[in-house]
Amino acid sequence: MAVNGTIIKGFPVYQNGQDFLIGKASIKDILTYTRYTERVIIGFDEDENPIYNNHVQRKVETPRVNKIADFLINDQEATFPTNIVLGIPMQMILSQQNHDGIVEIALDERVVDQINLAKNGCLDADVFVTIIDGQHRIRGIEVAIERLQKEVANNNLNAKTKLDNLLNIELVVSFFIDKSLEYHAMIFSTINRTQKRVSQDLVYSLFGLSSEDTPYKTALEVTLALNAHPKSPFYHRIKLYGGEYDKKMSPPLSQATMIKSIVALISESLRESENDKYRKRKELRKQNGTKYLPFRHYYANNQDFLISDCLFYFFSAIRSKFYNYWYFDGDSKPQNILQSTVGYEALLQLLVEIIKRTGITSFDSETFNQYVNLLVDIDFGDTKRFPMSTKGKRILYYTMSLTIFPPSDNEDERIAKLELEKSKLPLNN
Repeated sequence: MAVNGTIIKGFPVYQNGQDFLIGKASIKDILTYTRYTERVIIGFDEDENPIYNNHVQRKVETPRVNKIADFLINDQEATFPTNIVLGIPMQMILSQQNHDGIVEIALDERVVDQINLAKNGCLDADVFVTIIDGQHRIRGIEVAIERLQKEVANNNLNAKTKLDNLLNIELVVSFFIDKSLEYHAMIFSTINRTQKRVSQDLVYSLFGLSSEDTPYKTALEVTLALNAHPKSPFYHRIKLYGGEYDKKMSPPLSQATMIKSIVALISESLRESENDKYRKRKELRKQNGTKYLPFRHYYANNQDFLISDCLFYFFSAIRSKFYNYWYFDGDSKPQNILQSTVGYEALLQLLVEIIKRTGITSFDSETFNQYVNLLVDIDFGDTKRFPMSTKGKRILYYTMSLTIFPPSDNEDERIAKLELEKSKLPLNN
């Protein structure tokens, strides 16, 4: 028998001549026989010691791992409904028995012994049970445990409860027995190639249906309100998830774009926006970074209406002054940069600069006119000067910024940045 009675149980599944096991196990148990590793075992020698491919390393994306760890620590209802896929080599199986349709596999004691060595810092420890699919989840789990253990060491009782709950979470696991490395690669490729990416718009809509108070929910509500109000400059200008649009009608802005742009002015980064979902509004009055976030203060102080007012009145001033460029009939593609997504993003960047430089704290129909009026000599319809691209967005922003806030001398960095972007345009522009 294996040390500590390490037994894996599962129901056999047969598909197209192939078989595997489906079972469940707690995180605490899973981490006794596998863990994240970059090394790849390609076989075993005559003494049943693993042979590694030293040219291949299975790395994970740190931001993705941290998001999973944040999710596990911050969300009291965190779940992983999809299965982890593991590969078990025959060399590490002591026995395999079938009891009433349930397969029980006893693992060689080396599996657990080597995992314990790895936990104690041994870099050369062997991880015999391979993670075929789920490396980011497993590594995210490990990072979450490491963070909580540090807090427990500082006598944080709440962290102790979270850690206990985390270790007892049960995961669905698929076990593939004695499959080749090529077969592992095929399984991983098939799983990840055939997955359909979930629409961000759908994700944001689902957040909006949540009863929890989050920056995403506020951003969704602001977006829906701006799209629905007949006097709004964004009236029917935003393509909503679940909305009905014929092939010819194509609103220039997507719901996801609007929401992300609003959240980006509340939270310091994409990762922090995920953490902010679990914080109370008043906690956002504090800010660790230095990024200027004009909407953060409004959100933290339950003044969501100021976010709506700010966007409504600024873009209303743009629409009023440049109606011919702003107006979009929905029956064709955007004809100039103000009708496009990158135009919206450049204008939003300008709005942030105006608020930062002037210290404006309230908004009405006259607030932005004095600034927008200064842009009257810019030909927004010149698609050669302002192509509807990321480059065009930067050129538009620096052009507007320098027009409203003229440089005091030629050393202003905006001048150099504008010239650099313009130099990247085709010569015939």
